[in-house]
Amino acid sequence: MTLFLNCLGGYILTPLFLTKTGGFLGPIADLMGIIMDLIFRVTSSMGVLNIGLCIIIFTIVTRIIMYPLSYKQAKSQKLMAVIQPEIMAIQARYKGKENDQQAMLMQNAEIKAVYEKYGTSMTGGCLQLIIQMPIIFALYRVILNIPAYVPSVKVYFENVVSSIGGSAAIANVNEFAHSTEALSKIVTTARIAEGTISTENHIIDFLYNLNPDQWTKFAEFVTDKGMILEQAMEQVFTPNVMAIQQMNEFFGINLATSPSAYGMLSPKAWIIPILAGLSQYLATKLMQAQTPQMNDENNPTAGMMKGMNIMMPLMSVFFCFSFASGVGIYWVASSLIMGIQQYFLNKHMNKIDMDELIKKNIDKANAKRAKKGLPPINEKTAEENYKKMQAKMERIEAKRQVQLDETKVRIEEANKYYKTDSIADRAKMVQQYNEKHGKK
Repeated sequence: MTLFLNCLGGYILTPLFLTKTGGFLGPIADLMGIIMDLIFRVTSSMGVLNIGLCIIIFTIVTRIIMYPLSYKQAKSQKLMAVIQPEIMAIQARYKGKENDQQAMLMQNAEIKAVYEKYGTSMTGGCLQLIIQMPIIFALYRVILNIPAYVPSVKVYFENVVSSIGGSAAIANVNEFAHSTEALSKIVTTARIAEGTISTENHIIDFLYNLNPDQWTKFAEFVTDKGMILEQAMEQVFTPNVMAIQQMNEFFGINLATSPSAYGMLSPKAWIIPILAGLSQYLATKLMQAQTPQMNDENNPTAGMMKGMNIMMPLMSVFFCFSFASGVGIYWVASSLIMGIQQYFLNKHMNKIDMDELIKKNIDKANAKRAKKGLPPINEKTAEENYKKMQAKMERIEAKRQVQLDETKVRIEEANKYYKTDSIADRAKMVQQYNEKHGKK
């Protein structure tokens, strides 16, 4: 999932890092930012100024917040382990009839009846994922744009910008930002509109992505340009830059630097990408432990899932190699925590009485049906509903067949009446038409 988080339209259309995402994701991202800011303040007060540690704690907190959804999803998977064999048996009966519309309607009716028998629906297992998606997208947005959502981090950058002249420094910062190809790429990475820094927020967008060497060059640049007084350099600029570098370093890895920047042969380049791939593979395997049917060769989706289990971790490696290390830390932490959480969920689900789970599920479904004025559903009524749907589709098919037969008869009669095998037949056809419609 996390590999495609940056594909949301809201993300692509947002040109600036410090311009928060809008739409329905905005309030969720703001809430996540408040949590991240609180974590940063607490760790800072304890003398630990590190964004990497905050990302890990942040991920733990958010996974705890989403635990109820994960629990419901685990129950859905447990239930699907019982339902899936029946669905697979239905699909086997209709194998080879994929192009037969009537057969596919009958198959869907049978599958729907199976879901009703267990008090769920075809989309029941997806609901928890749909609810989680906006939260995950918002989380990713916060991790990607920390200064925009975490005021206690942004203040360090504001101090740096203020010390070099604020808005008056924009022209010089633009000059520095386009002085090398590597720095110009940072402007693009920061999604600064038209590649031109024009506000103080743009400056922060740019500075947030600098690595230690680039910070050193920036300090030399502002000194050579006379953008900063010596006192401001010593009392404001240097202490805040040192704090920024400290908070962006995590076990020798700069969180603002992508692993690819270290070079293919550097161990630093592969630590996060490999951990991301392994942790995602582990989390996926643990999630599938509750759905053994995914390993059944007769299951039409099993092959696709096996391919995804290999492809997704490899994509994690690729993307983590290209993205800033801070995003990679989040992916690794999220997958590891999700894997640990799933391990304990699996142990808990193995102790659950399936008959009791199904009974509770049906009772819950019946409570919803009662509110709508519908009769309760059970195995008998589910079968009766299936028979009603089957009879309805048979009537529709019979009516369609009658219409086809009638159309066929009319075509045959028309062909007999209007023969066009020769010029004489055509002339006779015109004469017949005129006589029929009273024309001379």
